[in-house]
Amino acid sequence: MKTKLGALLRAIRSSRNLTIKEVTAKAGVSSSLLSQIERNRISPSLDTLLQILDVYGVSPDKFFKDYEISSRVEIIKQDQRKIYQRKGFKYETLCGKSQARGNHSFNAFFLELEPGQQRGDDGDGHLGRELGIVVKGCATLLYGQDTYELTTGDSVSFFSQIPHVIKNSSDAVFQAYWVVTPADGEDYFGEKTS
Repeated sequence: MKTKLGALLRAIRSSRNLTIKEVTAKAGVSSSLLSQIERNRISPSLDTLLQILDVYGVSPDKFFKDYEISSRVEIIKQDQRKIYQRKGFKYETLCGKSQARGNHSFNAFFLELEPGQQRGDDGDGHLGRELGIVVKGCATLLYGQDTYELTTGDSVSFFSQIPHVIKNSSDAVFQAYWVVTPADGEDYFGEKTS
C-alpha cells in the first residue's frame, strides 16, 4: 500500500482549525512545501515531519501508531468470527484486532442473550460510549435508575460511565449488534463457564 502521510497530516491540521500559513510560520517551513506534502506530491524529510508534528502537539510515536492502526483494513468473514460462548450469552467479534487499540479504538460484537440472561453491571459503569442495534427479540436496558424497553429495529446509545445492564426478560432469544468505544481495558466476555 502506498503511504499517504499527507492526508493524515491534513486531517490533523483541519481538526485543530489551523491554516497552512499558521502551521508553516510555527514550523519554519514554506506554505508551498506543506501544501505539496498534504497533497502527497512529495514526502517530508524526517526533520520536517517532526517540526510539523510539534506544531500539532502530536508525538511521533502516537502519530505512527495511529497511522498504523488507521491505515489497515481488516475483513472478518462471517464463518471466521471469533465466538465467545458462555452460559446464557454469546458474543461474535465483528472488528479486527487493530481496531481495538489506540485513541479511537472500538469493539463491535454480535450479541445473543438467551431468555432470562443479562450482561452488564448494575453497580458500576466504565469509560466510553455504547451503541446497540436490535435485530431480533426484545430486552430491557437498566441504565442507572431508569429502565428502557428495546425491541427489534431499535437502536440505543449511551455513555457507559453510568451502571447499565441489558436483560432479556422475554421467552425468546435477543440478538443485537453492539459497539463499545474505547475498546481498551474492558472484559466484555466475562468468565468462561464450563
